[in-house]
Amino acid sequence: KLTSSFTIEAQPDQKHQNVEPKPKKEIDGATYFRRGKRKAYKCQFLQAVALFNFALVRQREELGENHIDCGTTLNEIGVCWMMLGERYPALTAFEEALYILQQGLGVGAQEVAETTNNIWMILHEERLEMEKFMEEGEDDEDEE
Repeated sequence: KLTSSFTIEAQPDQKHQNVEPKPKKEIDGATYFRRGKRKAYKCQFLQAVALFNFALVRQREELGENHIDCGTTLNEIGVCWMMLGERYPALTAFEEALYILQQGLGVGAQEVAETTNNIWMILHEERLEMEKFMEEGEDDEDEE
C-alpha cells in the first residue's frame, strides 16, 4: 500500500499584510473604440456611444486633441446619435470630426467624404421634416 505524506503550508492572510493590491490596468482608447464598434454592430447604439466617448477621452490624452483617430471616433459617435434619432448631437460630432479629418487627411480623403455625407444626410432629413411640417400647416389653413 502506497502512502504519501505532504504538508500544506498555510497561505498568508493578505488582509493583515501591508501589501498593495495590483493596480487595475487602464483601458486604452483603441480598446474602448473596438468595444464601441462591437456594440454598434449589434445595434446597441446607446452603449456604443458611451464606449466611443470613453475612447475619445483616452485618445485625446494618448494621441492629442486633434489626432485623426479622434476624428474617426467622433464620426462613429455621430453615427450612433443619428441611429438613435438625435440629430443635433450627431451633427455636432460630425462637424468636429470633419474639421479634424480635413486638417489631418486633406479635403479629398475618403473619411472626409464619408463624414460630409453623414452631415448631408442629417440636413436632408431636417429639410424633409420641415417641408412636411410646412405642408401640414398649409393643409390646416385650407380647411379653415
